Amino acid sequence: MVFALFLPLVSRGQQIGVRGGDVKGPVEIIADQVEHDRAANTYTARGNVEVRETTRTLFADYVFLDDNTRDVTAEGNVVYEDLGDRIECEWMQLNLETKKGTLEKARVFIKTGNVYINGSEIEKTGESQYKIKKGKFTTCGWDKPEWTFTSDEVDITVEGYAKTKSTTFHILGVPVFYIPWGVFPVKAERQSGFLIPEMALSSADGAKFKMSYFWAISKDKDATMSAEYIEKRGVNLGTQFRYALREDLKGELEGNIIDDSDYGHTRYQVKAKHQQVFFKDLQLKASIWQVFDNDYLKDFGQSIQERSESQLKSTVFVEKPLPRSLLTGGVTQFRNLLMRDDSTLFQYYPEVTYFTEYIPVFGGKMYLDLNSSLTNFYRDTGGTYTRFAVDPSLKLPYSFNGLNTILSGTLYETGYAVNRSEGTGSNSNYRQTFRLDGDANMQFMRGYNTGWSWLESMQSVVRPNVRYTFIPSTGYKDAPKIDAYDRMNQTNAITYSINHYLYDTSGETGFRREMSFFEVSQTYGISGNLEESELYKGSGSRFSDIDLKFSLSPLDYLSFAHESVFSVYGEGAKTLRNSLTYLIPGVYSAVVAHNYNSGLNNDIFVEMFAAYWLFEGGYNIRYTFMEKDWIDTEYHLRYKPGCWSVVLSLSQTKRPRDTSFKLSFDLTGITSR
Repeated sequence: MVFALFLPLVSRGQQIGVRGGDVKGPVEIIADQVEHDRAANTYTARGNVEVRETTRTLFADYVFLDDNTRDVTAEGNVVYEDLGDRIECEWMQLNLETKKGTLEKARVFIKTGNVYINGSEIEKTGESQYKIKKGKFTTCGWDKPEWTFTSDEVDITVEGYAKTKSTTFHILGVPVFYIPWGVFPVKAERQSGFLIPEMALSSADGAKFKMSYFWAISKDKDATMSAEYIEKRGVNLGTQFRYALREDLKGELEGNIIDDSDYGHTRYQVKAKHQQVFFKDLQLKASIWQVFDNDYLKDFGQSIQERSESQLKSTVFVEKPLPRSLLTGGVTQFRNLLMRDDSTLFQYYPEVTYFTEYIPVFGGKMYLDLNSSLTNFYRDTGGTYTRFAVDPSLKLPYSFNGLNTILSGTLYETGYAVNRSEGTGSNSNYRQTFRLDGDANMQFMRGYNTGWSWLESMQSVVRPNVRYTFIPSTGYKDAPKIDAYDRMNQTNAITYSINHYLYDTSGETGFRREMSFFEVSQTYGISGNLEESELYKGSGSRFSDIDLKFSLSPLDYLSFAHESVFSVYGEGAKTLRNSLTYLIPGVYSAVVAHNYNSGLNNDIFVEMFAAYWLFEGGYNIRYTFMEKDWIDTEYHLRYKPGCWSVVLSLSQTKRPRDTSFKLSFDLTGITSR
C-alpha cells in the first residue's frame, strides 16, 4: 500500500531498467543522487527524494530498494500519500509485494473514517492493516486533538474496525474513563462497533451505567444491543432491530427485559412496527406495544411522554384498495395503564371494515357512499358481542346565487350477536334508525392590498353555516352498549356556526397560506332538552355548550392554537387548550401548551431549545395547577466544540418520584450514526 516501483524508472531524465513484475504504471524518481547496483539489483536515492507512481507519492531524505526481495527502506522526514491517506514517520521499511512493514516515530491519517493515529512503533501487517503499540487515535486531527483514545495495543483494519486493549478515553488531555477492551469502526458507511458508555445517577435507582453495541448488519438492516446496569434494580437488557428491505417493506423491533430486584419480578417491554405490501396493493401494517405491568413505563420510560402514557394500543391489520373503496381487516388490543384490572375493556378480535368514496348517481346530481363494519368485541370479564353495521348515505348538494346547501340522509342498520351475555337478554339483537341533515352556508370574500413588504396582499373569507339534524326516537331495550355508536339518541336540533379564514395571498398565483382560522358553534334543541350526542358539546338543556376554535400563524415560524368549550349555564369553561409555538430550525424553538378539562386536569407544558456557538440547550417542564406541583422537568446542555460533544442532562419526575443526572458523549466518526 505504501510504496511500489514499476517499469519504467526515470532519474534526471535517464531511464533505468527495473524488474517488470506487477507493473501498474511508470515510476519517476527525482533526487539529488540516484545509484543503481546492477550486480546486487538494488537502487539507492539520497537527498530530497521524491518518488511518484500513479496515485502514490513518497518523500524522504533517503530511499533504498532491494529489487530481489522487493523490500523498500525510507528514512528521514518520510511522507507518503495515497488517495487521501497520509503517513509521516522518521523511518519506514516495507515489502512491496506483501505490503507488510514497520514504521517508527510515525503518525498515520486514514481518510476512510477520518482516523488519526500516533505511535512510536507502528507495524503494518497487511495492505490495510496496522498494529500500534503504546499509541493513540482520534478523529480530531494530530495537533491538540480534543479527544483521544490511548491504548497499550491497537489493531486497525481500514473499512473494518479498531480493536483496542487497555484503553483510556481523554477529553482535552484529561482522562475520563477506562475501557479494558473495545471495538471501534473505521468505515465510511454505517459501522458496527461499541457506542460510548452512558452514565447516570438516580435518587430512586442509584448509579446507572449503559453499554451499547451498534451492529451494521447490511445496507438495509441494523441493530443496537445494550446492557444497562441499574444499581438498585439489576441489569436491563435491550435490543433494537431496524430493517428497510424496500420502500414497501420496513419496520423495527424493540425489546427490553430486566430481573427487577426492587420490583421482585422479571419485567419486560416489547415494541414493534412493520409495513409491507403484497401483490402490488395489499398492505400489511402492524404497531405493537406490550409491557409486563402497568408501572413499567413510569419506571423505565425514556421520555416525559412515555412516562405519562395512560393507554397502550396494539394493532395488526391489512388493507386492500378496491375500485372507489377500501377493505380493511385486523385486530386491536387496548391496555389501560390506570386500571389495576382492565379485564372489562373491549378488544377488537377481529374487526373488518369496508367503506366507499362518494359515488355520483343520477347523472352526478346525488352522491352515494357506504360505511360498514363487522367487529367482534371480546373481553375477559363481562358480556362479549359481535356487531355488524351497514350505514349507507345519500347526499344531494345544490347551490343557488351563492347559497350552498347539502341535504343528506343516512340509514343505520345494526345487528348484534351476544356471544356471552351479562343478563337474561336474547342471543341476537337488531337496531335500525336513520339520520337526516340539512346544511346551508354562504361565503363572503374580500381581498386586501396592504403594501407591506412582508405581506403584500391577503384575503378574508367569512362563512356562516346552519345545520339541521333529525334522528328519531329509537328503542335500545335489547341492544348492548359497547360504545357511543350504539346510542344514537333522539335529536331534533339546529346547529349554527360562523367561520372566518384569513389567507396570505402574496405568493405564487393561486397559492394561499392560511394565517388564521376562527370558528364558533352552538346547538339548540327544537323539541326539548338535548340528549347526549357526539354531534355537539353538552346536554341536558335546550342550548349546548359553545364550542370555540381559533388558530393564528402570522409568520412561518410563529403560530398559536386555541380550543375551548364554555357552558352557557354558569359553569364557565369546561375545556381549554392553548398552544404557542415559535420555531427557527436549528437555532431556537419554544412551545408553551396549556390543557384544562374541568375536574380532570389543569396542566401546562413548556419546551424550549436554543443553539448558540458551541452550545445547545433546552428544557421540558410539566406543571399541574390542580396539585400545585411540578410533574416532570428535564434539562439538557450539549457542548460541541468540534469533533466531539458531551451532553449533560437532569430530569426530575413525580411519576415515580426521582431525580436523575446523566452524562453521555458523542465522538464524530466513532459513535455518530
